[in-house]
Amino acid sequence: MAQYEQTHYDEELKRETMGHETHKDLVREQEKELEIIVEPWKKLVIHELLEYKFEDLAKLVATQSVQQGGTAIPTISWAEGVAFLISPFPDESEVIIEEKLKGIIHYNTVLFALKKNFEAEIFMRGHEIRINLIDVGTNEIFKLLARKLIEHAKLPQTNSTQFSSRGSGAAGLQ
Repeated sequence: MAQYEQTHYDEELKRETMGHETHKDLVREQEKELEIIVEPWKKLVIHELLEYKFEDLAKLVATQSVQQGGTAIPTISWAEGVAFLISPFPDESEVIIEEKLKGIIHYNTVLFALKKNFEAEIFMRGHEIRINLIDVGTNEIFKLLARKLIEHAKLPQTNSTQFSSRGSGAAGLQ
């Protein structure tokens, strides 16, 4: 009986091994036939810029979060010394889809504030409201966007005394 089980196991193992080899051959064939193209965006169009002091941008985000039920932690993007929020046009429009296929991105609004130093978390009202900052500076589009936003900034960058250290590099916003 043990010999039968071993032989049966060996035959099944051979079938599985042959199946994997056949699958690998199939994947190799598909890779030969499939051309993969990375086509970067050609243009970014921003239809409205709204600049804030960072404290005001954080308050706006916190207020919106509370109004929406406050279950998710609000997040602000950060790159190259700029904190920002993007409001894109919805992809439901055929015109927007056509533009994207041409390599053109359209943002309805970009809200931004100069913020020289990155901090992973901002706390408002003690620890009641937490806002995450995400460093998106590794994305080339966001890096270029941040530089353009700096060019358009009109408000002076403030070194607010409202921020205080809260361990692990996070800051508090009163």
